[in-house]
Amino acid sequence: MLASFSLIDDGWIPSRPLEGGAVQHVGLREVLTQAQAFERIDDPSPLVTVALYRLCLAVLHRALRGPGDAAQVAEWYSGGFSQEAIHRYLDAHADRFDLFHETLPFMQVADLTPELDGGKYLSHWTRLGTEVGSANTTALFNPAGRPGGERNDSISPAEAARRLLEHQTFALGGLIKRFTTSAKAAPIATFALTLPQGRTLHETFCLNLVPYRPDGDAPAWEQPPLRAEAVRKLYEGSADLSRVVMGLTDHYSWVSRSVRLTQVEEDGSVRVRFIGFAAGIPFKNTLEETGKTVDPMVATVPGRDPKQPFPFPQKLRREQLFWRDVLALLPEPQNQRQVLEGGQAAGQVVRVKGTPPASVYHAREVLRALEEQGHSIGGSFDLDALEDAPTSRYAYAQPVIPVSVFGQVTDQGKAFSYRQEGYTLPHAFVEEPQRFTDEVFTALEAAKHAGGGLKQAIRRLVVETLSRGGEREPHKDDVNKLMDQLPAEATFWARLEAPFRQYLAALDDSPPAAAREWRRTLTRTAWDAWTLACQGVGEGAAALRAASIAKGILVSTLKPLNSGGD
Repeated sequence: MLASFSLIDDGWIPSRPLEGGAVQHVGLREVLTQAQAFERIDDPSPLVTVALYRLCLAVLHRALRGPGDAAQVAEWYSGGFSQEAIHRYLDAHADRFDLFHETLPFMQVADLTPELDGGKYLSHWTRLGTEVGSANTTALFNPAGRPGGERNDSISPAEAARRLLEHQTFALGGLIKRFTTSAKAAPIATFALTLPQGRTLHETFCLNLVPYRPDGDAPAWEQPPLRAEAVRKLYEGSADLSRVVMGLTDHYSWVSRSVRLTQVEEDGSVRVRFIGFAAGIPFKNTLEETGKTVDPMVATVPGRDPKQPFPFPQKLRREQLFWRDVLALLPEPQNQRQVLEGGQAAGQVVRVKGTPPASVYHAREVLRALEEQGHSIGGSFDLDALEDAPTSRYAYAQPVIPVSVFGQVTDQGKAFSYRQEGYTLPHAFVEEPQRFTDEVFTALEAAKHAGGGLKQAIRRLVVETLSRGGEREPHKDDVNKLMDQLPAEATFWARLEAPFRQYLAALDDSPPAAAREWRRTLTRTAWDAWTLACQGVGEGAAALRAASIAKGILVSTLKPLNSGGD
């Protein structure tokens, strides 16, 4: 007889209480009906955290059959969700939320047992964790190595449930040799996911419950249960049997991999050591055809290749933090690209637009609806998990939108790390998003200008240093190697992150003053970085001569900033 583990009533979602104290592990019922008592979902892994949010949102969308618009969410924001509707929905689908149900295990394939086909699908639980055993990670990020091997350790059902949800949400594509040679990635595996945050978990849910039409949609637990043979047939033959997403909650709960958790008993408690593992439901991405994504947490940006003008989902970049891409969260026209259709001769311009995350604009609409209804929504936000700052609690007289950005940093099918970054969109965005966007665009362009000039000056510094006063022409590889060894450019960008957050907040007080302080910061930071570069090439006669020659490039670059950007 299999033991049960109810995701509805057993504790497994790490939630931080509003009044402080240690994280509590609660079930879906408590986290949804008592969300006003919690500050946020808080797992050590950002991927697990956002996967849990997406599960909770999917359940709320289905239980509440909505919302119809931001005005309805504003009512939930101030008055709470229908407790009866949530209880009724969870009770109706209780069997499908049992992690070990004999025939209906949560988001799993019941008959994909480790014994199937002579153990062909047997794997260790570490296969489900990005940083603890997945084959799609680097050795530095994942010291555990390839999944399974000689490992024989186990985890609790609560941890197994979190890892299962993480993997279904973020599985990367690649070699699998179970049902198919190479499995597709989960629908949003490599994208940057944007989650507006409230002062309580209830507010966060409301800010992310975008308008929803339930007809035609169904999450994994409302769909017919999966069987191994049915999934296997999706990969047989030459036809592409990838399935198009039915709707929002289908997207939130996509079964990217076929998994079956198996339980063992250790010291009188149920644990998970081994799993059945194979390819899941292949996902057909229609983004390139429609220019839109069904996922409200995802921004799209224009492609860089003029021959492929359709938009692409915004991703986290390995070489830079997200603040440099924050325009992806904001309205047009900055987030667009012009493409000449048919080449220069054709002369027909196609304007390709990106789309900001629907979650961010929904949050703005909810706050504006609350203002119109006369609700006071200023106050303090605990941003411990959002921003690195001396204090964790910030007071705002007017409504703002703290935003968390989650995701994996990937390259060629491998995960290098995961991130959770936080930024606060000030009241200026809530009131006048286009004016706010124009200000931010100008600030980021100024940063690019300063950074570009710094890079040119450093390159000239290196070339002149290696040329030894013009005695020889240095090889480009030697130039690039020395530039990579100098910390100046990386330091310049790293030191701008905190000032950029301050700049965003200052836009609520005086945009001109905020812009002036930002330009001063760019100038000061660029000269500090230049000093590092000069120190890096040494203090010999050749280096001093090179610095004297190259310095003029930086002086010329920063002059417009010193004169007010004119």
